[in-house]
Formats: sequence, structure tokens, C-alpha cells
Amino acid sequence: MINKKHLPRIAVTFLFFFFGGSSATWASRIPTIKSSLQVSDADWGLVLLFLSIGTLITLPFAGHLIKMIGSKKSTLIGIILYFICLIGIGFCGKLWQLKLNLIYYGALGNLTNIAINTQAVNVSKSYKGQIIGSMHGTWSIGGFFASWLGAIMIAKSIPPSEHFIFYSSTGIVVSLLFFRFLLADEDKDKPKESNSTLKFRIADNYLIVLGFLAFFAMVAEGTMTDWSNEYMKIIVKSDKRYIGYGLTAYMAAMASGRFISDFVVRKFGSTITLTYSGILIFIGMMSAVLFPSLIVTLISFIIVGLGISAIVPLVYTLAGNSKTTSPEQALTIITSIGFIGFFLGPPCIGFLSEKFSLQVSFAFISLFGLGIVLLVRFFKIK
Repeated sequence: MINKKHLPRIAVTFLFFFFGGSSATWASRIPTIKSSLQVSDADWGLVLLFLSIGTLITLPFAGHLIKMIGSKKSTLIGIILYFICLIGIGFCGKLWQLKLNLIYYGALGNLTNIAINTQAVNVSKSYKGQIIGSMHGTWSIGGFFASWLGAIMIAKSIPPSEHFIFYSSTGIVVSLLFFRFLLADEDKDKPKESNSTLKFRIADNYLIVLGFLAFFAMVAEGTMTDWSNEYMKIIVKSDKRYIGYGLTAYMAAMASGRFISDFVVRKFGSTITLTYSGILIFIGMMSAVLFPSLIVTLISFIIVGLGISAIVPLVYTLAGNSKTTSPEQALTIITSIGFIGFFLGPPCIGFLSEKFSLQVSFAFISLFGLGIVLLVRFFKIK
């Protein structure tokens, strides 16, 4: 018999699984969609920029909207619309249609991410120590499963539209089943914060630094999610059967790393965890650049996945436990800055790839790993 105390954690964990799988489902079919629309690397970079536009649109009001509706309802509404938008992407036969859908997809992704992480922070308060890493681990497992499923769909030449309908309909059913177990938000009767308070919080240096840590990590994460399959295809020149396994290897490593990240943070602390995470990102991406063979690249992607794994869950935990800012407001700042990186990285890769090469682009992104190390050391994150 399951203890009722654990039901909210189980519910949030399942939603993280399908939420993570949605972005990986889209990413796994990027080579197919890109080829069908006959788009160059530079133009594709511009297409991916529309995801960032969607995120930026929601940045000013996301936290207020989620607080007004409640993170419980916001999570359900956001994730269902997110799945519906994924289906829409599968039916885009023209470039302008895809760009419009990606704006919606980026906006809904940002809103859902803030809402579901607010749920995660609320759930974690009833447990001792950090547990958000394991929830984000399930997000990564969802991405791993979805990328593996995408590799199968590519091998069997199943069109993205059918693939997206199958995944999204399953995700919608699961979301509806687990919705009732999510936590209702506390302090509904708390007086509204003044504008001056909000301005202070937005200018909170500590939250801004945490936001840039998330930004650097998610630039690398977005690059791996959207370009790892292209790297396998163009640079590694993998057989069609193995193209999808670059993303799969990365996702598997990130999932594994997130499940042990809670233990690592408790044992070694935030500073050491973040420092070594940045070093692993740099080493992994540079290894893939310098030795672009199939085996070395897969191992390199695994190293990158391990490096990225702990950063975002740890940053969310630090922000969600802020003494001066509500979880919704803190996570809005962190998530908005971080997701800009997630969606800005891939377009930059496209432009750099067109101008130089995909290898040069990956070498550039590796520097963000060193940026994480410098931020942690300079601002003494604890």
C-alpha cells in the first residue's frame, strides 16, 4: 500500500517523465523535419530561435500567472497544451507554420516548466534533504525513452505526425490521471506583494547569478538536445541505424547523473558539485570535437550528460528555498533566464555551423562549461 504522503511525489515524477519526453520527441525528429523542409543549417538556426521568442514572451508574466491560477492547475493546463502543440508541429508543411508553432511550443514549455518545478519544490519541503534531482532524473529518463523511441521511428520511416500523436495522446491521458494527486498551493490568502518588492526580487543578485548558471548549463543542454543527432549524421557520419543513439547516450547519462545528484550534493556540497559539472561539460564536448569517431563521440556525449545532470536541479533547489522570494517568482527568474539559454544555444549553433563548421560550434559551446566553473568560484555559490 502506497503511503498517501508519497502520492504527490509520484504524480510530479510521472509528469516530469512525459514533460521531458516531449522536448526529446521533437528533438529526435529534427533531422527528418529539417530535410523535408529543405532548410540549411543557418536557416534552421533561425527557425529554432522562434522557441526562444516564445520563452521571452512569457517571461514578464509567467510567475504571476502561475501564482494566480495555482501551480496545480497551471501544470495540468500547460502540459496538455504543450502536448497538443507538439502534435501541431508534426503537421507543419510550411516553414512559417513551423515557426508559429515553435513560438507556442516555447511559451508553453516555459510556463509548464515553472509550474511543475513549483510543484517539485513544494513536494520536496515534506522530505529531508534535496530530492528534486531525482525528479529531474525522471525528466531525463523521459527524454532518454523518447529519444530511443524516436530512433526506432526514424529507422522505420514513421512520419513525425503519427509519432507525435502517439506520444502526446499517451502523455495527456497520464497527466489527467495523476492531476488529482498534485499539491494545492499554500498561502492563498497571503497579501499581494507590492511592485517595489517585485522589483527588488527581480534585481536580486544571487538569483541572477543562479539564473546565469542555469543559462550556461541549458545552452549546452539545448545544443545536445537539438544538434547531437545532426552531429552524428554530419560530423561522425554514422550509419542511419546509429544516428539516434547520440541523443540517447546523452539522455541516458543525464538521467543517471540526476538520480545520484541528490547524494552528491549532500556529500560534497553545491560548490564542488557545480565546479566539477562545468569541467565535465567542457571535457565531454571538446572530446567529441577532437575525436569525432562513433565510439568516442558516444562516450563524450555521456560525459556531457553527466556534467549537465546536477546543475539545473541544484539551481532550482537553491532558488526555490530563497528566504526573500516566493518559489513562483524565484523559479520564474531562474527558468526564464535558463530557458533562454536552452533555446538560444541551438540557433547559435546553426549560424556558427554555416559560417565555420559543426565541430567549431561544439567547441564554442564547451566554453560555457568553463563559464560555470568561473561563476561558481567568483560568486562563491553555496
